[in-house]
Amino acid sequence: MARPSFDDGDFGGAGMQMRSVYPPLTPALKRLLIANGAIFLFSFLLSLGSEELYGQLLHWFGMDVGLWRENAPFVPVWQLLSYGFLHSTTNLMHIVMNMITLYFFGMMLEQELGARRFLITYFASQVLGGLFFLVLALATGIDSLMIGASGACFGVMVAAATLWPRRPVILYFVPLTLRTLALIFVGIEVFSFLLVLKGGGSDGVSHITHLGGIVYGYFAVRSGLVYWDPVGAWGERRATKAVESAAADDQRMDQLLEKIHREGMASLSKGEREFLKRVSSRR
Repeated sequence: MARPSFDDGDFGGAGMQMRSVYPPLTPALKRLLIANGAIFLFSFLLSLGSEELYGQLLHWFGMDVGLWRENAPFVPVWQLLSYGFLHSTTNLMHIVMNMITLYFFGMMLEQELGARRFLITYFASQVLGGLFFLVLALATGIDSLMIGASGACFGVMVAAATLWPRRPVILYFVPLTLRTLALIFVGIEVFSFLLVLKGGGSDGVSHITHLGGIVYGYFAVRSGLVYWDPVGAWGERRATKAVESAAADDQRMDQLLEKIHREGMASLSKGEREFLKRVSSRR
């Protein structure tokens, strides 16, 4: 019996329309769109040339639950990131709708947060969505495979809606706020997930992955985690430490100069001479 295969669904469906002034692409968003497009093209060409090689690509870089179960504790942790860059090669709307959604909501978020914080939100939503899927699949004993960026896209959308709940958008020519739009999609995902649980089968869409992204996007904003930037914080700590170190060196230099003035150069120890030489060479 063939094992079930999931993609994480078309975000919002083909009918979603939004009005925008189409500003220039922000840097991180542009890289994500290019990376997803390039990997999709490679996957599509590979699937045309060799179904076996395409299957191996999905096996190693999709979220393959069987691989996690068989290789524990040496699990393929890279799949938590790589699965989001793979999309269905038989359903073009899978990648198209994900990328359209990423464009609209990612643009808002990166302009507000900056590139690094936006990428952290995107990938953290994807990772949590992947973990939700993985835990459920392992707990139920399902040997399944999942691909797609919708978990990350849901996280970005919910983060944007939580930051700007009253910002207007257009859906099917109906004016809505971001909060209302987000609640509609969250409601659809919860309803669909419950239907799948009740039926005991699958509709081929990993709704649990969407819910993982939703959870991260909401709580990241509510907790302030969305503004967390470990690289920036590390740089600030280094800069502060450098300033403090320079101030301490200046103070010690002043003390040594006073000692030289009182007692002469011969009074300096070897360590003091080396310090004086080192600091003087930096000036």
